[in-house]
Amino acid sequence: MAGFNVLRDIDDTGLKTLPVSSMTAAIGDLLELTAGSANWAKVTSTSNFFTRKAIVMETITSASSVLCLELDGTETVEVQSAATASTAHNGDRMAATDENTIDNSGTDVTGQAVVFVQEAIGRTSTLIVGRVLVGSGVDPDAA
Repeated sequence: MAGFNVLRDIDDTGLKTLPVSSMTAAIGDLLELTAGSANWAKVTSTSNFFTRKAIVMETITSASSVLCLELDGTETVEVQSAATASTAHNGDRMAATDENTIDNSGTDVTGQAVVFVQEAIGRTSTLIVGRVLVGSGVDPDAA
């Protein structure tokens, strides 16, 4: 499975049907909700650490809602990496490449456009394990 995958049993957690705007999505895609928006959208390379995040749990085509697991930031998650996984990247903050891949460039990203912190290498050389950064949706630097 591509994309984001929580590494624990999620049967006891509450899956939610979240509103989207005519979206096509696959299981494992990462969505975000920004302040002022009514609809969830796919994470992009410019997504920020402070938005709410959710993992898509069903495949949809041109739908107005999608079943998701909303994250609280404590979940251990395995995700596809854009480059070969390296333990040297453990602790690095990372930007998304898109909704199902993290850009593990080997550089700790210090700006707002980060969504993941690597903690370990995953099951293959192209998977990494860590935590999705989740916030309230409000930019902490907003005036």
